Amino acid sequence: MTSSSGPLDNKLAGDAAWNYGAFALMAGTGVILNFFIAAHFGTAALGVFNQIYAVYIVAAQMAVFGIHDSAQKYIAQHSSDTGVRQTVARAAVIAATGFGIVVAALVGLCADLIGSIVDSQPVGLGVAMAAPGLAFFAINKVLMGILNGERRMRAFAMMQGVRVLSILGFAFLTAYQDWPAYVLGAGFTVAEVLIFVPLLIFVRPWRMDAEVQAGTREWLRRHLDFGAKALPNGFLAESYVRVDVLMLAVFVDDAAVGIYSFAAMFIEGLYQVPVVIRTVVNPVLVKLIGDGDKPALGRFGRRIMVISIAIFIAGAGAVHLVFPHLAPYFPQGLVAGAEPILFILTIGLGLYAAFVPLDFILMQAGMPGRQSILMTLNIAINVGLNGILIPIYGIEGAAMATATAFVLSALTLNAAVWRWLPLPGGLVFGGSSLGSGRD
Repeated sequence: MTSSSGPLDNKLAGDAAWNYGAFALMAGTGVILNFFIAAHFGTAALGVFNQIYAVYIVAAQMAVFGIHDSAQKYIAQHSSDTGVRQTVARAAVIAATGFGIVVAALVGLCADLIGSIVDSQPVGLGVAMAAPGLAFFAINKVLMGILNGERRMRAFAMMQGVRVLSILGFAFLTAYQDWPAYVLGAGFTVAEVLIFVPLLIFVRPWRMDAEVQAGTREWLRRHLDFGAKALPNGFLAESYVRVDVLMLAVFVDDAAVGIYSFAAMFIEGLYQVPVVIRTVVNPVLVKLIGDGDKPALGRFGRRIMVISIAIFIAGAGAVHLVFPHLAPYFPQGLVAGAEPILFILTIGLGLYAAFVPLDFILMQAGMPGRQSILMTLNIAINVGLNGILIPIYGIEGAAMATATAFVLSALTLNAAVWRWLPLPGGLVFGGSSLGSGRD
């Protein structure tokens, strides 16, 4: 690429290619996993699995406590200083280990209560089996955040792939052994244990000299401060596309959740299309913001937005082309019931897809608290809309609520960047003649 391309260089393109390869593997594995569960265990079991998954993902954010965001940001910021990077990495792993163990224990103890809340004993049993994985997840998430900050995206992509393949393999084992469906929850624990050692070898956080040891305590304090401010964002961002499933679990039965989650599975896959780009561009945003060149930041952001929406449209078109033809392979009524849900959610996500690659921009600017304020607003809107529409329209109401929340999230992100970065015009017009006001 020429210099006019700025950060859109061969490294960025290569990182994106590796992570889209991992995404393709993850998406394919996710589809196979959900298809297999629905076909082998039944629609109700699919609902149980997705409720376990939703609880696990939300609890995982508590386990990692935003430390992975801090590690990624500071590793990218200090990319030229090996000593600082080693200190950042070691302190982050220590902090994540402590939080991970505590949260894993608490979730395990509360598993029966969770099952009672959603009125499903299998969900509670599955959560109990997934709980030990939270301790490993916290450490692994930080180790992958370090790889992300260092832009070692090949290793990052490989570990993502191994994780999902491990969960799928455990599902096959569960069926082969004729274990009950709730045992699928143990697959999350198995997957995290399997990637733990390779990640340690990639990052080697035990490397330290006298300077690293001396700086660990200060970086522990900085990680905890950053993580505490970033935690609401991480907690809510991961649960953002699962709020509807969690709320439906309270209002409708497992079979209805299964129908909705079948459609939601495709939406989560489509959501990952721009999320992959976000993972790759986050360390680039740290550099651009640090340089203070807002016109360059604005131009970069708009190019990323165009790329994201183009890829999303292609992916969504393929999904909707294939979806109706899946009906003969699943329980009667599953595909037909999920199709209108999928359509509504796709419309809303399509409008948000351009913004998703940049929706952690405040975090990369060193504003984790404001990033969390923004995500708290978005999740409150999502919860409020679901709470209003689900009792009236059921699973269709959840789809309408979530689609509307996606659109509103694009507007709040643009306004936040305009106000807090500050980038006049926000992501849409930032750095352009329309956004700059005057030269």
